[in-house]
Amino acid sequence: MGTFAEIDDKSLILLIQEESQHAFHELFTRYAPRIYSFSYSYFKNKDDAQELVQKIFMKIWDKRNQIDTSQNVKSYIFRITVNAIYDSIRKRNIEYVFQNYACIHQPDNTDQTLQSVIYNDLSHTINGLLLYLPEQQRTVFNLSKMDGLTNDEISVKLNISKRTVENHLYRALAFLKKRLRSMGYKAYLSILILLEFM
Repeated sequence: MGTFAEIDDKSLILLIQEESQHAFHELFTRYAPRIYSFSYSYFKNKDDAQELVQKIFMKIWDKRNQIDTSQNVKSYIFRITVNAIYDSIRKRNIEYVFQNYACIHQPDNTDQTLQSVIYNDLSHTINGLLLYLPEQQRTVFNLSKMDGLTNDEISVKLNISKRTVENHLYRALAFLKKRLRSMGYKAYLSILILLEFM
């Protein structure tokens, strides 16, 4: 096991791609404490920071064969960490703002459980609507809004122009707005679109 401590990050990833548990453990040993400290500086909560560490390494293992070993491994790990932190904070802020919005527009309804059910229902509905998008449009949307890639990064990843990326995102948002209106979600349409998907 000690020999793995002498191996560089790139070689560790190559071994992990061959499903080496020892190499994966070494990568975890190297980066888990740093990711934890970095995450804790944002969350100020041990459980949340530990959960994010687990999430990051599960993602690394699940996507091990997609990792480009020509890039800097440390930069890759911290980029997905930053994206995961951003997504977590964004979702929390969305729920917080949604609850306040619901209280203001439904002052007689103080049932937080009901508000959570409504929020989850709307989120589920939107995720379902995404399945109706053309395949490349859905791929671009998910890379942008779910994975946090920039338009330039998506352009390079999919080998399409930045303008095409922008068009796909515009059409996806237009589709979501139209379908949500037709389904009677007018009261919450703006807040969901603006906070969750823009």
